[in-house]
Amino acid sequence: FYFLVSVVRYFIADVNYAAGQKNYQFFTRTQDSQYLISSFQSLQSAIKFNSSEPAILSEYAVSAAYLSSAAATKDIAIAAANRAIALSPHHPNYYKSAARVYILLSDLPAAAEVLTSAQKISPTDPRLPYNLGLIYESLGKTDLAKENFQKALDLKPDFPDAHTQPEKTP
Repeated sequence: FYFLVSVVRYFIADVNYAAGQKNYQFFTRTQDSQYLISSFQSLQSAIKFNSSEPAILSEYAVSAAYLSSAAATKDIAIAAANRAIALSPHHPNYYKSAARVYILLSDLPAAAEVLTSAQKISPTDPRLPYNLGLIYESLGKTDLAKENFQKALDLKPDFPDAHTQPEKTP
């Protein structure tokens, strides 16, 4: 009986997670806030059935961060992002999601810190130093920005985004 209940709980969580992802994709395409609210609600339901799945927590954190400008969900977003990382500390995508959360919440130093941690886990991912470069550029730290853009190019010499960034940096 316990096994059956567990399987049903995971299934319901997965269905809600898929609905949350689908609505989030619609939100990113249309910028219609109703899709964002639906995404948040679906992911919140998924967490009720499976609160220990980092993938669900990570997506939930991003949705909550988007909603934080309209409601008091900032703490929810940060807590979910941190919990996703704590549950799966060796998965760089959860760090990337956490950085996205901090960027959405306008906390660029925290986003840089999270991406720096992600680089330790995934040192060959050129997107990490590239995104760090963008953050440092936004913070006015042009030397660190150029250094990170160069790291991205060292990792992937044909990385087109990183090729154009150093020229934009004053």
